[in-house]
Amino acid sequence: MKIRLFGMPDEVAQATKKIEETFDVVEVSDPYASRGNSRQVRVYLEVRLPRS
Repeated sequence: MKIRLFGMPDEVAQATKKIEETFDVVEVSDPYASRGNSRQVRVYLEVRLPRS
């Protein structure tokens, strides 16, 4: 499953940590700067559902 996070760098970092607590994270991209003069970033994650 692929997830895109979009927001301020500290928010995206916190959300990534929360996702890592819930899912089996396969890959996390480096932050990409948003277009224009925005201070926001995008991070792409690839995750799997945890096995029971």
